[in-house]
Amino acid sequence: MKIRPLVLAALAAFTPVVRAADAAVETAPAETEKLPGLPWHMVNLWWHTKGEVRDFSEFSVDIDISTDIPADQYNLYISPFCGSINGSMIYGGIQTNCNGWDAMQPGDHKRLHGGHGFIFSRWSDKPDLTLADVRATPGGFVEAADYEGNFVSGRRPYPWTAGKYTFSLRRLDTQITDGKPFTWVGAFVHEHATHKDVFVNALRFPGDKLVHNGRNAAFLEFYSTEKLHKRPDIAALPPLEVKFSNLRFNGAPADLSKVDTAFIRQQMKRSDGLGAPISPNLMRVSSSEDGREITCRLQNKIFPDAEEPNRTLWPVKK
Repeated sequence: MKIRPLVLAALAAFTPVVRAADAAVETAPAETEKLPGLPWHMVNLWWHTKGEVRDFSEFSVDIDISTDIPADQYNLYISPFCGSINGSMIYGGIQTNCNGWDAMQPGDHKRLHGGHGFIFSRWSDKPDLTLADVRATPGGFVEAADYEGNFVSGRRPYPWTAGKYTFSLRRLDTQITDGKPFTWVGAFVHEHATHKDVFVNALRFPGDKLVHNGRNAAFLEFYSTEKLHKRPDIAALPPLEVKFSNLRFNGAPADLSKVDTAFIRQQMKRSDGLGAPISPNLMRVSSSEDGREITCRLQNKIFPDAEEPNRTLWPVKK
């Protein structure tokens, strides 16, 4: 079973809809009720800004992870960014179980599993992405496929633990291929505890100038792999707290206009026609007064929908 790269959050980042909580008082489902299959897409977050970022050169966001998450018990994906560069959707983040094809021998399509690691992916509306569109390092993984849209991706195993990380995207070099310009964007992770800078991979985008759509989305998800596909024991979930903060474009703080959150609680179709991944209510969300720090707290008991409605986190109407 492959990792299901979730495009929903990136798609929703372009046309977010935040609905008010239902007026009726709801009750939490019993723990014994049938739970949805994996993935459990527990929360979506959207940062809106005043507009697109032209002459894009860098994006960064800080992630604070409170608790170690063992790879032999959980497939957890903490994605701090989704958006678009030159019209191509992107996403990436931190995983407890990254996998893919050996970056040095990708042609055999043998799926390798690297445990904790980082990921950076992009999509195309056309079937034009190949492994030539990704740069990775020895020990890294790559993949180019179409089982959830046409995408290319790089993954970098790394033994991350609880702590603070900064995930960055940086403009690299421009090359001419078949007479057309293409620009590489690299993904990097700074581990604050060790001061290490980790190169994740780089992806190629059409054009010699880069434009970011200026919006960002994030999500947390329990996913499935062929090595670990059992749903987590909710009662035994760790007391995880994840904070997203310090969102920046081209080195400057993002010019925020609004921050939203939403949850997938009923059957619905995504833009690509696939079913959106439903999750039991397991994530509490809050914002700092200025909207620049969003905190997500994992719960070990399912709670009613009304306790965490789809809403605007910032600014708060008074």
